[in-house]
Amino acid sequence: MTGMALLEGPVNMYRVSQARLDRGPLNPRPRPDTPAMFRTEWNRFDTPGLTIYGAEKRVTAFVESLAYKAPSANDFAGLHEEAKFLGVELHVLLQELRDAGVPVEGVDADWRSERAMYELQYGTATWVDLANMDTLMAIRASGISGAPKMTISDLTGDDREVTTRIASWIRDQKLDTGGSTQGLRYPSKFGVSEGNHCWAVFMDKPNTGCSPIKKNFAADDPDLLHAIRITGVSVP
Repeated sequence: MTGMALLEGPVNMYRVSQARLDRGPLNPRPRPDTPAMFRTEWNRFDTPGLTIYGAEKRVTAFVESLAYKAPSANDFAGLHEEAKFLGVELHVLLQELRDAGVPVEGVDADWRSERAMYELQYGTATWVDLANMDTLMAIRASGISGAPKMTISDLTGDDREVTTRIASWIRDQKLDTGGSTQGLRYPSKFGVSEGNHCWAVFMDKPNTGCSPIKKNFAADDPDLLHAIRITGVSVP
């Protein structure tokens, strides 16, 4: 399969999701077969069809779900310094500022109540290790990179014309067995450690290929509070 680095299942992951009647609990957003240049509003590794995202740890699933609201590095530094000066946790400071009417980066009041944490269990599927050197070499050799040099920073960056093009190419590749990959593994932009990667999952139909286990979460969930400390996003 074009020399890319492959990973074999089983794979377990977590996903924060808002159930929709038309798309089920995992809520995959259908994407049309649109040219890459028109995909600026897509998620990083969306492909034509259905793609969902998960993480190996709950805290990272929360982080990835809140990342779109993260403040700038300068604003985050200011919040961190103020929390340290006052001797309070960052989530406490953010809530106090919000209650006082001070604008902070955060999600709506109903964000938490409308969502649940899903544990997804995939069996003997095959995945592509996106950040592996062999995968990068295969992508560069394919001629479809869309970036001048094509490095890991391009593969995991914010240029949706590049990242969605690469994801679509990976999805179209065939394994030696004749099948396709289930998706790809990639590092979180907020950091990665052993056993703590993110996953993009290619789906043929909504909510297929896995057995989702739903669990609600509270405002004082330790992993949620940790994610707030990492991102600086207020969650009421």
